[in-house]
Amino acid sequence: MRRLLKVRILALPLVLAYLAWPIFSALEIRDAMVAGDTETLNRKIAWESLRGSLKTSISPQTIARLTADPDAPSPTLWQRIKAAVAPNAVDTIVDRYVTAENLPILLGYRRLYRGGVRPALGLQEPPTMLAGTWLAGSSVDRLASFWTRVRRAVFQSPTRFVLEVEDKYRPGRTYVGTFALQGWEWKLIGLTVSGGSF
Repeated sequence: MRRLLKVRILALPLVLAYLAWPIFSALEIRDAMVAGDTETLNRKIAWESLRGSLKTSISPQTIARLTADPDAPSPTLWQRIKAAVAPNAVDTIVDRYVTAENLPILLGYRRLYRGGVRPALGLQEPPTMLAGTWLAGSSVDRLASFWTRVRRAVFQSPTRFVLEVEDKYRPGRTYVGTFALQGWEWKLIGLTVSGGSF
């Protein structure tokens, strides 16, 4: 009986670490988007499957916003004809913006300015959970603030995890990310965005 109790006590931290692992991967991806860290994004995201999942999230307003982007190349006559057909326009937008360099622009964390990528202006940092305490700005504060925005966190299998999170900067926008354990790393393989005029 004592041996079983010791095994359970020793196994508990490992189980908790395994359960928290995909959430930390999601935080790492979010931080990489804000910072424009393309190396981390390339490592943590399976781009082909992500492109397929994002096609259902792009609204006509997003297509219009990205098409009207002053830093975007001027559309040719053929591109204008293709833009008139919504599914093809979505394919074009997804192929153009769902890359390590441009996904933060699509989601609004960064913006193009005179050919360069810069942090998005006007993103007001909301107060964190532990603001005003000695833990303000710490990793514990970041994790607690992130956890308050989590709407759903479900393991579909030991190697597949779904996380639904409300956007920190845009109330009403939610992200549903699907993660898969590939090798020794959780990778984002699917993303659906809803609300917040996306």
